[in-house]
Amino acid sequence: MTSRVALGGAAVRTGANAKANAKARARPVRAAVSEPPAAPASEQVPAARGAARKKVVVLGSGWGAISFVKSLPASAPYDVVLVSPRNYFLYTPLLPGAATGAVEERSIVEPIRRPIAEKGWKYYEAACIDVDAGAKKITCRAADPECFDDKGRDCEWHTFDVDYDYLVTAVGAVPNTFGVPGVEENCMFFKEIVHASRFRREVNERFERATLPDVPESRMRELLTFVVIGAGPTGVELAAELYDMVYQDVAKMYPSRLIPFVSIKIIDLQEKILSAYDRRIAEYATDFFQRANIECLLNKQVGEVKPDAVVITDKITGEKSEVPFGLAVWCSGIRLNPLCEKIMDSLPEGTQENRRSLACDKNLRVNGSNGSIFAVGDCATIVRPRSMSKAMELYKSAAKCDDAGECEIDLDKDQIKAALNKGVEEFPHLEEVVNNIDDKFAVFAQANGRCTFDGFSKMLTEVDNGLRALPATAQVAKQEGEYLAAFFAQCDGDATKLMGDETKFEYNHKGSLAYIGKDAAVADIPGFTIVKGIAAGIIWKSFETISQVSVRNIFLVASDMIRTKLFGRDISRFID
Repeated sequence: MTSRVALGGAAVRTGANAKANAKARARPVRAAVSEPPAAPASEQVPAARGAARKKVVVLGSGWGAISFVKSLPASAPYDVVLVSPRNYFLYTPLLPGAATGAVEERSIVEPIRRPIAEKGWKYYEAACIDVDAGAKKITCRAADPECFDDKGRDCEWHTFDVDYDYLVTAVGAVPNTFGVPGVEENCMFFKEIVHASRFRREVNERFERATLPDVPESRMRELLTFVVIGAGPTGVELAAELYDMVYQDVAKMYPSRLIPFVSIKIIDLQEKILSAYDRRIAEYATDFFQRANIECLLNKQVGEVKPDAVVITDKITGEKSEVPFGLAVWCSGIRLNPLCEKIMDSLPEGTQENRRSLACDKNLRVNGSNGSIFAVGDCATIVRPRSMSKAMELYKSAAKCDDAGECEIDLDKDQIKAALNKGVEEFPHLEEVVNNIDDKFAVFAQANGRCTFDGFSKMLTEVDNGLRALPATAQVAKQEGEYLAAFFAQCDGDATKLMGDETKFEYNHKGSLAYIGKDAAVADIPGFTIVKGIAAGIIWKSFETISQVSVRNIFLVASDMIRTKLFGRDISRFID
């Protein structure tokens, strides 16, 4: 991620000379911190009913933020200010398609000012760099590249404070390197539209280099080896779209001698790609990739990324090896946004123990904020204490414990998993706990390979603190944003109601989709069936088209897909 969209960074320069100050004052105010072009008519935004209008500040312009802004009625008694360094919403599920030219970049972005202007609210193109939860104030820095140079410009006006009554945090997460050396220096990340643009240029550049006269075969093989690290939906779809681009378009326009040197590899720690999906989907997708000559390096842990090779270790045998590459893309995991760490630090001690995401109650209120801060999307986790109580009960039942916690037997790892699985139907979160016990069990088990009730309690706490109650997906963020908007509208600006517990967020899983190449996809539709192959591909294309956030984008994506099918991808490279 570039410095323009970073949420932290160096302090703003304030010591420019008088001449620079005069120039800075003479400069017109930039659009980054401008108001909407025209104030809305009074009948469009009626006065608050009974009390003063509350000021709601929204941080971010992703799924959670756009869903909240679009769903909150303009008539609700709130003055909304959205703050984000990115002045557009990005439809992330089609990012792999944009990276290969299957859809155009402009087709999957929506100006964030459109829904803001429609409701007479405000938008500031800036990054929130600090939060004072006690004073209900945020500090922002305008997303202006002139602020980050060393030419003596006076950028003091670029930093400003915004007060709030309620803060909605929807800043998402950032890529997680898990401390693997060389990732940031030698890999591309794949999370923003700039990453898709760069990937498209880099792939095209490698084919152009390989086409030049007198390029040795060893160099061609190196240039045309593409490695994707992470076999979740993003990594799988990127590898699939790249495969389509190579064999449907590149093969027709470039010398045929290049194609035998093309190699697409995907690396993952799990034994199947799409391992978080239904087992049947994971097995089908893995077999599909292998038949398509996309090399699946599974059960492999990445230990280091060198400038020209990924160092991997086989999880079963412990054997180390190197995988050479011409281009490597890191699609493996997310971590807490640095801004959320600042929010945690501004809250009372002990209210935010899970450092992976902001702990929230069932109404998405951030614990310790006294109901003034809400969080949605990848930066939030709903704490579910009842599921932990259920886990304790299940252990006590299996180990025949009394009320004082004295047990007749201690349980081994398999017995603990079997006990917890009995509660998965009632508390789905326990399934994630079961899947993550392996890494922690040895720490809390006794020498005999069994875990006491006290050891189990400590292990359960540590495992749960490292987990999310809901998956970090666009589907979850969208539903949370819509729910929070409905909750705000229902409370009608009443502070007491906004602190109430009459309703709670309930996630409704609507299915999982993933594109796997050659017009095929996999789909898990709850209550219906699992669909695989070309039929699932049609479902995938239809769903991703109609799910755009505006009619404009629906038409753009539909026309892009038709254009790609009829005329192929535009694989030209613009040199910047």
